[in-house]
Amino acid sequence: MNKVFFFRRLFSFRSNHKLHSLLFIGAMLFTFLVSSALSQTDVQNLAVVVNALNNADLNVISSLSIIDLDEPNLKRAVDEKVITIGDVPSDILIHGHIAYISRFDWLSGMYSDGILIINLERREIIGVIPIQSGAYPQNLALVTPNKIYVTCDNVHQVHVVDIASRSVTKIITDASFNKTTGITVLNGKAYVTNPAWEWDAQTGKSVYYQSSVTVIDTQTDSVLSSIPMPINAGGILNDGDSTVIVKTTGDYGQISGKLVLIDATTDEIIRTVDLKMTPGSFAINSQKQLFIQGGWQNPGLLIYDVPTQKWIRNKNDRLTEFGGGSGMTFGENGNLYITKPDWTGGGLSTMLVMGPDETLIKTYQLGHGTDKVALAQIVPRVEDVDDDGFVNIKDLMIVGQNFGQSGPGIIGDVNGDGEVNILDLVLVAQQF
Repeated sequence: MNKVFFFRRLFSFRSNHKLHSLLFIGAMLFTFLVSSALSQTDVQNLAVVVNALNNADLNVISSLSIIDLDEPNLKRAVDEKVITIGDVPSDILIHGHIAYISRFDWLSGMYSDGILIINLERREIIGVIPIQSGAYPQNLALVTPNKIYVTCDNVHQVHVVDIASRSVTKIITDASFNKTTGITVLNGKAYVTNPAWEWDAQTGKSVYYQSSVTVIDTQTDSVLSSIPMPINAGGILNDGDSTVIVKTTGDYGQISGKLVLIDATTDEIIRTVDLKMTPGSFAINSQKQLFIQGGWQNPGLLIYDVPTQKWIRNKNDRLTEFGGGSGMTFGENGNLYITKPDWTGGGLSTMLVMGPDETLIKTYQLGHGTDKVALAQIVPRVEDVDDDGFVNIKDLMIVGQNFGQSGPGIIGDVNGDGEVNILDLVLVAQQF
């Protein structure tokens, strides 16, 4: 009954002569809402892969590939280079049927620094969220259904993005920020890594300073504290419960990488693990087991159990057949998806699928420089009238404002029958 009440309020601005019609509409709507006859069940399970290689000499430009994970034919499953990204893509965030791709303008590329908004169902770019030119947006974190944090390493800031308005509404600054890169959100707080490096042109190498993790209150967008870290803290994720895990890479030479476990309640360091190598990408599964690429020194997958703080597979017992991965993510089924890039431009990039039993399930042949990978479960979302990534009151209002209109391509004609009517309201309400 709450939804019927909402619709009566929604249309209260209409003239009195339509009152009886609206009451009739409300009654019909309630009848439809309790029925499952119009419900949609088609679901697409996709892997979305960022092809990060961008080289004009090789006639290669960064792009997005989409893989249908339910398609048994591995060749037909791959939709290669669906969308052109351009320049340097740095992260991907999936929110419903919308993908957000952060990318920056390295040398006056296709777009200015910003976040591409991509409708995965229609497979097209539907907008761009502009970021300050030269900011170099890096990683993305969804804070609320309508709010994203973006780390910007070149300006040492975190930008707050409002999804609805597709704009930066606030810029968080702090003295602890230094090459802000990684970010993860847990229990109302955002944890941002500061690798704190600087390129020395005279010596031709990087100079590293004191790394840290900055803790931000996501409700007030204010900095709470800064936690000192070992050299070159970049990667960060959480176990979904109470622990934040930071990966440092050292100086790629004499100083080895570390794992740092942080208690997300007290923001105190629980333990620091010396990896005695330079680690690559990492991901965590639902059992809170951390899978780490051993990097070029020790190719293969290592596994660290976060609750017991013990190795399941150390660098002497690596899963070597899964080494060399650039991007990694886990699915709900326990499968690990690993992108293995070919940076030469030879088109030999792949995505491996490893099962929970540590066996190779599938190998997808991809294009150039497969890097970041994210999973998406797409339900047909024509009800998302304003294309903001979710179905809510705004979509209902748009349909209501165009109620009764007819003709081709009318905004609010959800079912495409050429008229905005009760059926369109029902379709939106069912996905509300």
